Amino acid sequence: MKVNPKKLGQRKEITRINTFKEELIANSHADRFSFKDSANFQNLKDKVNNALKIHFDQKAFEKHKQESAKRNSTSRFDKRHTEKKKLIGLFSELAFKLGFDSTARDINAKILRFVSVICIFLSAAVISIAIFNNKSLDTIIIFLMVIWFLIFAAVYLISALFVFLYLDVRMYQRVTQIEEALPDFLQLASANISAGMTVDRALWYSIRSKFGILATEMETVAKSTIAGEDLELALTNLGKKYDSRILKETMNLIVEGIQSGGEMATLLSKLSSNIKETQLMRKEIGASVTTYAIFIGVATVLAAPMLFALSTQLLIIIQKIFGSIQMDKSVGVSGMFSFNFSGESISLSDFKKFAIMVLVISSFFSAAIISTIRKGNVKDGLKTIPLFIIISLLLYFGASALFNSLMGGLF
Repeated sequence: MKVNPKKLGQRKEITRINTFKEELIANSHADRFSFKDSANFQNLKDKVNNALKIHFDQKAFEKHKQESAKRNSTSRFDKRHTEKKKLIGLFSELAFKLGFDSTARDINAKILRFVSVICIFLSAAVISIAIFNNKSLDTIIIFLMVIWFLIFAAVYLISALFVFLYLDVRMYQRVTQIEEALPDFLQLASANISAGMTVDRALWYSIRSKFGILATEMETVAKSTIAGEDLELALTNLGKKYDSRILKETMNLIVEGIQSGGEMATLLSKLSSNIKETQLMRKEIGASVTTYAIFIGVATVLAAPMLFALSTQLLIIIQKIFGSIQMDKSVGVSGMFSFNFSGESISLSDFKKFAIMVLVISSFFSAAIISTIRKGNVKDGLKTIPLFIIISLLLYFGASALFNSLMGGLF
């Protein structure tokens, strides 16, 4: 069967240009791919487009472009959402969105190495103690099986949970930074369009280092567009990449504006104003519920430790009073009734453990509730959770010592 040399050359050229696209996108964060210089940006874009048009006739070029758009329309973000949400898949998705070089398998391998090191140390400790105490071989084997089956599984799950929480919090912080920088970026892009630039060049000229993560993502969109991807598709993928309703709807509106040929300067300016109004409204709502947040914080951090400290001291006094009473174990009017006096009905150490546990739990949930009331998300209050717990415990121990010094000499 004869192969058409022209078609064979076209296939080779498609492979070469696809390789060029993948290398360009994969190295999107490298310094040598910085597009702060608009002249270099436009020259590279023109070279890529000219190379495509030279090596393909117009019909093959349009066909390849349509196939590429159809293939890219089901992006890796859409594919991940249709897959079964396994733990390893969540690691992969979060690591990719955060820009980590590590894949899900790399993260899983690091967790396994960490858990294995812990189990090795525990096994060495168990073997040393067993040899020192002259334990039998059966006992050592049982302990080792417990370590490498039960403890290994428990530590792995806990470690995976902490890694997932860390990646999730990092992802939320990135989304917050993007939403904060988005209005200023859109306002600058609107001014560039009003000055006579096209939409793509206006977006690239608006990239500033002060925009942080948003600037990096827009550079990635620019490099994808240079590599042959449609601007609309690149912006749509950016909106799907992060779990942000503001970013997703903004990108969708920009794409619809480009496709309908509307006045983009006015559209971007209105989008910027609406996002700023939304952010201001959130701050006003958070300020309006400050009274409730203060009430919850004072009740948890101040009142609860003081009351538990007072209860601890009252328990000590009651035990001293009943301990000093000298009488029979049972006293009754007749044989039908009996009374038992004892100062050890409640253990002081058990009550202190109960108080500490209740303070930790109440501080955790109060910080989460305050964060939800003021910011609308628990993740904003993760920094205040350990602060609430530490303050409540310090106040409990401090108030217990104070009440002991004030009331300890009375009985």
